[in-house]
Amino acid sequence: MGGEIRIMEICFFVYLCDEITLALVSLYSKPDPMLLSVSVNTLWSCQYQGDMALQFIDFKTIQAVVSMIPHTPVIQGQAAGEHFFLVEKPGLDVAMMAGT
Repeated sequence: MGGEIRIMEICFFVYLCDEITLALVSLYSKPDPMLLSVSVNTLWSCQYQGDMALQFIDFKTIQAVVSMIPHTPVIQGQAAGEHFFLVEKPGLDVAMMAGT
């Protein structure tokens, strides 16, 4: 994807041979630029695109596993419809607290 970070849902993996494993993914939209700007690049709010954005990628390009949490933001005074925002390491604080 040209070095660009993109958020995607992994549908499944395809093992072709020892050197090649692909993932079928569905891309989310790019983050809403206004929400990204006003949050100082911390709120990645995207729209799910489903089957319209399916593509195969090399599974080695996957950098992290995250959660996308549904929300309905208000952008410039208007409801923007259903979006999803990125959460890294969901539940990690609960697991850490349980171990203490």
